Amino acid sequence: MIRQYLGGWFPILGSWSGRVLYLDTHAGRGAHAAGQLGSPLIALKTLLRHSHRDRLLRRCEFRFIFIERDEANKAALDREIANLDTLPQGIEIKSRSGDCFEALESMLGSLRESRSRMAPAFVFVDPYGFRVPGALLGQLMRAGRVELFVNVIWRELDMEISKGRAGQAGAAAVLDEIFAGPDWRDRVDSDDFDERADQCVDLIAEKVGARWATPLRMLAENRRTRYLLLHLTNHDAGRRLMKDCMWSVCPAADGGFYAGRSNQQLLITPEPDFTPLREWVLTQIEGGSVRWQVLHERILPEIWRERHVNDVVRGLRKEKIIGARDYRGSCTPKNNPLLVRRAKS
Repeated sequence: MIRQYLGGWFPILGSWSGRVLYLDTHAGRGAHAAGQLGSPLIALKTLLRHSHRDRLLRRCEFRFIFIERDEANKAALDREIANLDTLPQGIEIKSRSGDCFEALESMLGSLRESRSRMAPAFVFVDPYGFRVPGALLGQLMRAGRVELFVNVIWRELDMEISKGRAGQAGAAAVLDEIFAGPDWRDRVDSDDFDERADQCVDLIAEKVGARWATPLRMLAENRRTRYLLLHLTNHDAGRRLMKDCMWSVCPAADGGFYAGRSNQQLLITPEPDFTPLREWVLTQIEGGSVRWQVLHERILPEIWRERHVNDVVRGLRKEKIIGARDYRGSCTPKNNPLLVRRAKS
């Protein structure tokens, strides 16, 4: 997910910003025992191997900040970085040990003192436990054009919510920190496990101040949600890009990924079932007409992609269920025809 997202995010931000940040709060050792790269090296190599790397580095500086609390892990990460080829000019790496949340508080404090804004940043929060301070995430989002990608360890967090609701004072204090206040008591209270996950996502997004919250559910062997990979952004382009990444990365034979909300969960598969989207498109057209590009705008809150809308519209036209008019040239989304429902014969 990180490789796919940054592959699109780096050129978007690097085309206009003089500086871009990637920040990893729990950087780890850089590589796993089996040899798989950890998130810091994935992020770094995504830029180093990017087809537009040289063009981007001519106009933008890329800073990578890796925070790791364990000294041995940090030393291993530093060795991995040292083994890389000489970095081109325009890429700066800073690794530091210590508590990531204290480091972020210090960074934000420095910005406030200097009355500065944070450069556009992608912050990956992959904690060792479920305790992530919600108020701090909100401060990060307000510090500049910041996007968060948070691993919400849902099963353990849900257990803590159960303890808090049962009156355990220690658990309640932890939850007040995670949700930046006591609202979880009334807002994360469904009897259904997956609906509670939805409520958790909604409350985190509200407290953080994110316009778009895009969760991806990772399932345990019992097919219940184990983790929520939660992308938080205030920008439509970020929402679109994350949806594209989810659809391109997640199809798998075991069907281990769900997207969307509990009452509209969508198993991402290589050959998706377009039936719900087909009904959505027809609902948008019922009683009148709609421009093709308006459908692209309206699909943004849904989990479907614009290309899915295009496939459905073309299929409905082929079946002569809808028609198109008021366009020049070929009937394509770019030419933005007016889509209308055909009269039933």
